[in-house]
Amino acid sequence: MPGIMTFIRKWLETSSKKQKLTVALLIIGFLITGVLLSLGGASQTTNDPLGSTPFYYVSAFVKLIGVLLLIVGSSVLFRRWLQLGPNGKINRQMRLIETVRLSPKQALHLIVIGDQKLLIGATDQNVSLIAAVEYNEAPVPTAQDQTQQGLDFGTVLQSFNFKLPSENLKGKG
Repeated sequence: MPGIMTFIRKWLETSSKKQKLTVALLIIGFLITGVLLSLGGASQTTNDPLGSTPFYYVSAFVKLIGVLLLIVGSSVLFRRWLQLGPNGKINRQMRLIETVRLSPKQALHLIVIGDQKLLIGATDQNVSLIAAVEYNEAPVPTAQDQTQQGLDFGTVLQSFNFKLPSENLKGKG
């Protein structure tokens, strides 16, 4: 018992006013709760099916938490539903079209804001506008697409420039 008293005195000397107030309100709350539970303020005429057992209070607490979770969940769903546009997607004014990494800490971003298309350079410390860009949505043909337009098997064989004997090419017969 003397150890507890010295601990309380030491804590009272070193704690802040906010900590003292919090502990005092917590102790008062526990005392009032204990008094109210011990009084059993229900009248004799009410017919309590559970007899106000601790399970009654636990079930009431669980139901309260359930109702609160339903309220929060429905508000989140309702908020998302309001933000969706007519096509079921979120209407955004700014879109990222393409990103090119120059190094692990540097990148170029092509973005659309409204009707403007902007090229932006970004590093870990800085973001800067490089230029406004005239950009069409048509894909740029790649080198692979250009090479496959006029190729057929005969031109590929001729590119190898093999010297094959003519009798091997003709059918035997």
